[in-house]
Amino acid sequence: MAKRGDVLRQLLQALGMKNVVLMGINTNTCVLNTSFTAFNFDYRVVVLSDCVASMYGDDLHVLGLQNVARCLGWVVTNEQFFEKLREDKHAIHA
Repeated sequence: MAKRGDVLRQLLQALGMKNVVLMGINTNTCVLNTSFTAFNFDYRVVVLSDCVASMYGDDLHVLGLQNVARCLGWVVTNEQFFEKLREDKHAIHA
């Protein structure tokens, strides 16, 4: 039986996805682990900083975000992310 992660990876590959945008709980465990996994499979990783949290405290939340920002991808706010999408949409249609 295939693992859930394998099925998701197969779906992302079939769809031709190159980016993974993450949100959820816990920043320092699940989100960080998923960031490492996505990075190791050559996806571009984006974590929405205001859409993640940690029940283990702000210090570990910040640590998780710093790990992503320093090693794995981009950490941006929800608003920054959607602003970038709007900019890219305008650039394509210009």
